Order: sequence, then C-alpha cells, then structure tokens
Amino acid sequence: MNVIERYIRQVAKFFLRDNYIITAAAGLGFCSALAVTNKMENSLTMNVGVIFVTCGSFCLVYPFRKLILASGTHHKITLLMIIISVFVAIFNLIAQAIVPRIAFSIQAYIDLITTNCIVLAVISEGLTYQFWDAQKKILKACMGYSIALIFLALMREPLGFGTILNFRVLPENFPVVVLMITPVGGFFALALWRLMLRPLFVKTGVVLQDKPQQVAAETTVEETPPVPQKPKLPKISRKFIITLAVGAVLIVSLLLNLKAFSPLQSQLRLLFPLFLSALFFDGIVLSKLLGICPLLNKSRQIDAAWKMGVAVVIVVTLSTSLNWLVYNKVLLTVSDYVAAISPVTLRLEKIFYLTVFIVTIATFVQILGVLLRRFAMDVYQQMGQFLELITVNCIVLASSTFTIPSGLSFWATTVSAFGFGLHWLMVCVWLAVLRRQKLFVASNSWDEDSLAILLLGIMAAIFTGIGMINIF
Repeated sequence: MNVIERYIRQVAKFFLRDNYIITAAAGLGFCSALAVTNKMENSLTMNVGVIFVTCGSFCLVYPFRKLILASGTHHKITLLMIIISVFVAIFNLIAQAIVPRIAFSIQAYIDLITTNCIVLAVISEGLTYQFWDAQKKILKACMGYSIALIFLALMREPLGFGTILNFRVLPENFPVVVLMITPVGGFFALALWRLMLRPLFVKTGVVLQDKPQQVAAETTVEETPPVPQKPKLPKISRKFIITLAVGAVLIVSLLLNLKAFSPLQSQLRLLFPLFLSALFFDGIVLSKLLGICPLLNKSRQIDAAWKMGVAVVIVVTLSTSLNWLVYNKVLLTVSDYVAAISPVTLRLEKIFYLTVFIVTIATFVQILGVLLRRFAMDVYQQMGQFLELITVNCIVLASSTFTIPSGLSFWATTVSAFGFGLHWLMVCVWLAVLRRQKLFVASNSWDEDSLAILLLGIMAAIFTGIGMINIF
C-alpha cells in the first residue's frame, strides 16, 4: 500500500507541481481554462487542440532551434506564433470536419491557442533541451493543462447543466446553478479549486510550503516620529487651463449642434453603443475572459499596471485598425482572385487570417518600437519592455478575430478595439489598487493569485449585472 501511495504521490507531483493553472505557481493559460470549461466536451476538444498544436509546432521548429534562439526574443516569439498559427488552422479544419458543433461554439478560443501562454512557454523552453527531454516537459505541461480543464469542467457542467458529456448525472429537479455557466462562474470555479486543493498540495509536497520570514529583533531605541509634511499640490499652468476651456467649449458646441450633422449623428448612434459594450458590458476580460495572464502579472504594482494598460490601448487600437485594412483590402482581394482561377472553392481568408493578423501585429509593434526609440526615447524607456510583451497578449489578436471576420466597418472595428483596450486598462488598474489594499493576507492556504481571481469574479459579477439572489 505504501508503494502505491508513493507512486501516486510521484505522479501527482509530476503533473501538478508545475501546473500553470491549479497550483500556486500558476499564471499561464487562465484564459482558455475559464472560457471553455463550462462543458466537458469543450474542455476535451481544447485539450486535444493544445496537445496537437504544441507537439506539432515543436517538432517543426526543433531542427532550426539554433537559428531561432539566436534571432532575439521578439523575433523568436513572432516566428513561433506564425508556426503555431499554421497548426491552429489545421486543427480548426480537422475539428470542423469531426465535431462541427463543438468547433463552432469554441472557434474563437481555438484560434487563440496561437497566443496561449503555455504553448509558447513550453516550446520556448523546450528549444534549450535535448529533443526527448523537451518532449517530456511538453507532455508534462500539456497533461497538467488537460487535468486543470477537466477539474474545472467537472465542477461547472454538472452544477450548470446537470450533465457531463451531455449525460445527465443530477436529477432534473436539482436546482441549476446558472452562475457556473457564465464568465463569472469561471472565475469563482477556478479560485475555489485553487483554494480547496492548495492545503492538500502543501501537505503532500506538490506545492512547496513557504518558509516563514524571520522577524527582526525590535530595537529599544526610541525613534523620533517624522514631521508630517504638507503634500505639494501640482501646479496648473495657464496654458493648460486655456486648452481645457477651449476643449470643453468645442465639445459643448458639438453636442448642441449635433442635429445639424445627420451623418455624424447616425455614426455616433451606431458607434457609441459599441464602445460602451466593449468597455463595460462585453469587456475583453470580464466577459470574454481574455488577457488574464498579463493582467495578474502586471496588477501587482499600480505603476506597471498603468504603463502596460496604456501600451495595450495604443497597440490594440492601431493594430486592429491596420488588420482591418490588410484583411479587407489585401487578403480578400487575393482570395477573390484565387477563387476565380481555382477549380476548387478555396477562401484564403478562412485559412490564413490568423497568420496575417499575427504578422501584421508583430510588424506594427516592431515599427512602433523603432519610432519610439528614434523620436521619443523617454516614452520608449518607460514602455519599451511592455511593447514586446504585448505581442503575446491574447487580447491584441482577439480584438481582430472578434471584430474583423464578422464584417464590421472600419470605424466600428476601431471603436470596439479602443473599448477593449480601455476595458483591460481599467480592470488592470482597479485590480492593482485592490491588491495594494491587502484585503486578504496570502498564506499557505490562500495564495495571492487565487485571491486576485476571486476579486476578478466579483468585478465580473458587478459588470454583467448578475445578482446573488438570481443565481439559482
């Protein structure tokens, strides 16, 4: 019996100690774990997709590992994302042929395997090892990811639908917890799983227990209290006041004379609801469950949250607008020409749109970094490192995939992207402020990331208007 227990403990440590989602060392792969785990069939499909894409991409890039490692961080990430996008397109076609209903329901998140943090992390790390050692690490990461998604689906689907894989496991008169099939339920389920399993993982050695910090001896020397200083108020220049007043007058005059510009009025009536929806009600974080990994990482400090948020707003808005132009003016034109001369019905925009979006985003970020280094070095020194991280932020790609293929106009796409970016900035800063207040003290039973996920769930409940009375 001791041998079996020891074997089970070793297997658990192998798959769960470095699990990016469940254990305390998590921080990657949260987006898809929250988005697709409302049903077990979605989770299993995503698991197969991640394993297929990760193994296939790694086998393709491994022979060129020396070239890729020598290309620099930004170029390495871009090359990996382009190759991963090809395998994502292949898996998407296979899923549409085998399980079309499931593939259609989670197609947006299958596309975002391209920017899955776990896929990029294990492939990048695997390039520094021998082939079979790297395959072992990839298997460990993918199986840990699969276990995490299955755990979440085992909680959410029975409580939300009363079924598992469409087989009823709870009585029909059992009260359905509607919360579990919503984005809010994803946050609460993940936080609950992490909080429940952490004491068990600490006890069994899966998660290493934090060492208590040694308290320094208190000195008996009485220190004089510091003299309170009056806070210095920022000086407001006369030029700033004049500019603000002129801007206010222009805005008021525009609102008063809006009826005189009927085209502008019709555009505002169309674009303003889109902006509000992207900013509050259909946000990229609290509703679509994306961009959570960098959000948890950068919300530890308010200053980093502001800088990363501003960079996200700029890159998301401009890159999505550029992707709209490339998609509608270049890719569709080429696709129409190929379809006209090809004997087989072939639409290139349905196959290569991910690759085109990634190349456009990476090129834009690279050009933006060069321009900032050339003309605004101070801005680049403050935001340069965040620009490189934005390339792998899934909301940049999601902003294009959610708006452009659906046929939105240029201005509607741009306004929606701007709203998505502002939503991410707003949530990141709010979460940083809440985490700074030390509402909960992290311990061996409560880790900081789980508490942050719980706070995101509360924020999502507020934004989506789900009251606690209407849960059942």
